[in-house]
Amino acid sequence: MAEPESSKKAGWRDRLRHAFAVEPDGPVEPDAHERELIDGVLRRIVAREMAGPASLFLESWRPLGAVTGQGMHALTPFVGVLMDADTWERLARYMQRRGAIPWMLDRLDALQRKASERAPDRA
Repeated sequence: MAEPESSKKAGWRDRLRHAFAVEPDGPVEPDAHERELIDGVLRRIVAREMAGPASLFLESWRPLGAVTGQGMHALTPFVGVLMDADTWERLARYMQRRGAIPWMLDRLDALQRKASERAPDRA
């Protein structure tokens, strides 16, 4: 027996409803492995007193976050020689997410504030 016409339309609409959905705005929390990796990088940036330039760099790449992740995937064969390819792939998947860069900026700011509270004034 053929499907009723109304159920065919409903199925088509249901499948298409989320075809172009994007993640909501705002920071996206990384999983434990991603957080450990990103925190390590951000802590080294703060230790070298490069938080300002790093923030500027991340802010400039915010509109291209998904493209950044895709570019990282393209570089996987080359980076695999220098570091663990699985770790790089996980980081690339995280960077593709819409709220990755805002989360990294928030975390960098928090680490910078904590470092400035601990360090004596250098002025």
